[in-house]
Parts: sequence; structure tokens; C-alpha cells
Amino acid sequence: MTDETDAAPRGTAMKTIGAWILLGMLALAFGLSFGLPTEAITCGLQPIAKTYGANVVDEDFQYEARAISLTTRIPEDAKMQEMLGLYEEVLDAIIERRVLGEIGRRMGLVADLGDAEDLTADGHFIVLGKTWDWLAGQTFNYAAFERNWLPRFAVGERRYLDYQREEVLARTVRDVLASVITVSEAEVRAAYDGRQNQLSLRYARFEAGRFADLVDSSRADLDAYVAAHKDELVKQFESQGTRFLKLPKQIRLRFIEVGKPQPPAVDADKATQQKYASDLAATRAKIDGALAKLQAGEDFRAVARATSEDGDTARRGGDYGWVTLEGTGTGLDPAVDEAARKLQVGERSDVVESDEAFYVVKVEGQREGDVAQDEAIVDLAEEALMRERGKALAKQAAAEALQALKDGSTMKQLFRSPDALGGPTAGGIDQLEVPTEPPPAPKPGDDKPELRVTGLFSKEKPIPGLGVNPEITKAAWSADPKAEFIDQVFETPDGFILAAVERKETATDEGFAAARAGLYRELSEAKAAKVTARFAYHTCLGDKARGDIVPYEQRVQEKMTYDSKEAFDDKGNRVLRPYVMCDRVGNRGGMLNLAALTGGGGR
Repeated sequence: MTDETDAAPRGTAMKTIGAWILLGMLALAFGLSFGLPTEAITCGLQPIAKTYGANVVDEDFQYEARAISLTTRIPEDAKMQEMLGLYEEVLDAIIERRVLGEIGRRMGLVADLGDAEDLTADGHFIVLGKTWDWLAGQTFNYAAFERNWLPRFAVGERRYLDYQREEVLARTVRDVLASVITVSEAEVRAAYDGRQNQLSLRYARFEAGRFADLVDSSRADLDAYVAAHKDELVKQFESQGTRFLKLPKQIRLRFIEVGKPQPPAVDADKATQQKYASDLAATRAKIDGALAKLQAGEDFRAVARATSEDGDTARRGGDYGWVTLEGTGTGLDPAVDEAARKLQVGERSDVVESDEAFYVVKVEGQREGDVAQDEAIVDLAEEALMRERGKALAKQAAAEALQALKDGSTMKQLFRSPDALGGPTAGGIDQLEVPTEPPPAPKPGDDKPELRVTGLFSKEKPIPGLGVNPEITKAAWSADPKAEFIDQVFETPDGFILAAVERKETATDEGFAAARAGLYRELSEAKAAKVTARFAYHTCLGDKARGDIVPYEQRVQEKMTYDSKEAFDDKGNRVLRPYVMCDRVGNRGGMLNLAALTGGGGR
């Protein structure tokens, strides 16, 4: 028999539990419809961090990443993303926004959802502290906002407005800090003088590397160099030893190339066919002439420089370097590879014909596996001797050109003009003829250095195209702007320079008066950005030390994991510097912006 006194409470309890479950389900449904705090529905997933009592969760991270991608060029390559620290930028952007918001609250500032609604209705959107006009001046339309704009962030309207409310408060803090920044008159004048006192150079570069291509070292030269620099070469071998180990079968290859004319169409008229036959005969005669010189005992390198039409090797006496014939081969015309396979070391082919060109091929060496030290240091000696003599030849050529300028020549007479429009006397791009054939390979006698122009630069800045060179800078600022040249040969890391002042601008009081207001605004904005960045950074560090900012390391590491395998060594250890929260606070996407400016952030 059932005890009725016990049954009633039990039934009541079950009803009570059911009611609570029902209320919970209704509350969850209400929350999903109208927006719950993100940390309330993490489904048990630990937050990434906590700032001032509020969690940073996956939704915050995804929103920030999407927002940044709308205004910043994000590289698609995972390796580049990791090098730039894309995920680190995203997480610290969230932290920075919250740090500035906390600073604002401590200052008594506030921003509510109404401010975010007004911002959105005006067509504005804030990310990384910068305000963007996403409507491009058009009138706000709520249906378009809900249909086209909001889905880009994968969050509800309330959540989006809450993020933008935080951005408004952070922006207000930046504005307050900026309002107390001052720039002295001396700073403004110094900045103006630095920018307006500028000059531009025209210059010709004598590159030691190009002149090194003209150096032909005999075996006696190499033996003498090895004898004089044995210890130094041995040290080089020991530090570069891997380049001489476990090598595939290789040959040292030289060749002379003479291109064949393009054959006419099958139905070409007789005159065209006759011209082709004549051109082909001339080409054959040219390569036959080169072969005849070789048979008469002339040096292969000299004949190649005088005859070969290959732009990559002609200047080097036909030298293509150490290559392998295995696998895909040398990468040259298959006719060259086929001829090389039949040659022993020191042998030269007769004329070899392919569809594209005629060749004479020579094999000068062969090696495989580990190269012996004595043999390797000969190679190193050859490279060193080429560099040494190439530099001497470059210096001599620059000195000869300077003397020619002193004797009355002009820089435009001595050097090639790079003007894309055909030089200063050309009629413009429309007057240029489209080339129908590739330009001939430069020869030692006609490959003049190119005359270049730096563009304007100030005295304190590196010289565009030349870098930091105090000697050139000092001489240029002291030189007569009207002189044809500066009477000096300047040494650079890669060779020698002849230069002249192309244009010189000087600061004036009138110019300063006109530029002052804009320059003051620019300098104050830059100083305010710097001060705000440092303030936010140090506040973040201090609040993290006090426990107001808490990273959850396991989740942080999960978020900092990229698809690239490049940042790990063979044992799976991370190579790149680990992420430390607050490191990029104040950065405002600086690395991503820098990559975009330098071309590294392209899609």
C-alpha cells in the first residue's frame, strides 16, 4: 500500500524540477534571441583570457579577425602570417581596446549602446583605433546593414554594437590624450627644415660583381692565390663545407649561343622566305666563325664574350657554372644537355643545332659526392680572385669615367638613360616602338652603367637606392647644384659611384609659414599616437601583473597555432619567439600595416 503522505511531496518535487528545467530552456531561448553575454554560452570551452572580470572568448577573437581583414591586407600564406604574428595582432587588439576602455572608466568616461548606434547610423566603423566610412558617403539603410554588412562579422546586432561601443570608448580615450599633446615651435621648424632641405642625385653605379664577370683566372693565378691565402681559404671551406658534400654528379659547363631567326609561315611569300634563308645563313656563319676561332686556339671565354647571344652567360665567357645532367637536366635547351653528355672533361663540341639556336658546348670539370678540400679551396680561390679583381676593375672604370667628365663629356653621354619614355628628347610613350625581337646580349664594350636618379631626400635620411653613405651625403650637400658632376669616386659595399646633384631645395620662411599649420597637426597626431601606445602598453603590463588581465596559456597557445610548419624544428619545438600578452598592445596592427606597405601583405 502506498503512503499518501510520502507521495505528495515526491510529486511536488518532480513538478518543481520540471518547472526549473522549463524556465532554463525558456531563458536560453530568450538569450539566444536577444543576445547573451558571450561568456555565458561557452558550452564548457575555457576562455582565451580574462580582462577586468570579462572573458575573451572565441567569438571575440573571430570578430576581431574578421574586422581587421576588412581594412588590412592579410597575407594568405600561412608562413607569412606566422612571421608577422597575425593571431598575436588580433588578440592584442582585443586586449588594447579593453585596456583603453578601462582607462576611460577610471577617467570617468563612458560610452553606451546609443553611441554605437549613432556611429553605425553615420556609416562609420572602428577597428584598430581607426574610423572607417563603410557606407562610402551613402545614406544608412537598416535592411542593407542587416543583410550585407552585419553577416561579415558572424555576430548578432547587439554583439556588434557592443564591440563598437567599446571602440568608441577607446577612441575617446585616444582623443583625450591627444588633446593635451603639444608640439613646440622649434620641433615644427626642425621638421620643416628637415623636409624642405632636400636634394636629388643622378648617379652611375660601377658594380664590382659585373666587372668580376670579366675576370679570367688562369690555373697559375689560382695556385698563387691559394699559396698566399691558404689559411683563410681553409677557414672558408670549414665554414661552408656543406656546399661541397654529397653532391650529385655535376659538370662545369660553358657554351656559346647564337639564336636562329624565327621561321616564316608555310604559306609566306617568296621574299619573306628568301630573307629567312639569308638570316639563317648569316646566323650559321656567325657560329661557324666562332668555332673556327676556337679551332685556331683562341680562348673559349674570349670567343664567348665576342659571339654569344645568351644574356646570362656571355659576359662571363659562356660560364654556366656547376650543373647536373641528371633528372630534369640543366634547364637549358635539351640540345645542350645532349651534347654535354658526350663530352669528356676539357672537350668541346662542334656546332650543335636545335630549333631555337646554334651552340658550341664545352665541359671544363666534373665532380660527384664529397669534394676534396684541396679541390674545394681552388673553387673558393677562384671566387675570391674574381671579387678582388672585379672590384679593382670597377674602381678603374669609375676613375676613367671621372676623367672623361673632367675632359668635357657629360653624364648622359657616358651612361645609359633608364628613361622609360625613351630619354629626355623622346616624344613620350606613344612614340615608342614595340620591340619585335629581344635585345642583344650586352658586350663588355657597350654595357655602360645606367644613369639613375635618387629622388629628393633630406640630409638625415638614407639615400634612396644607395642607403646610408655619409661620404656621398656630405659631398653632395657641399657640391655646386649646377655642376655636371661631383669630382670624386665614391665607394659603396657593392662597387663605386659617380654622382652629381640633380636638384636641390632649400627651406624658406615663407614656405614655413604656409606649411606650419598642417605640419603641426601631423606632428601632434604622430606624438599623440606614440604617447597613447606607450600608455596603453604599460597599463596593460601593470594590470596583468596585478591580475586584472589573465591569459589562459593553453587556450592562448591553441589560438597562436598556424597551418604553417615552418616555425617548428625537426623535433617539433617552436622556433619563432613565443607570444606574450601585452607585447603588441599599442601596436594597432603595425606589423600587418608594415607588410602591406612593403608588399608582403598581398592577397
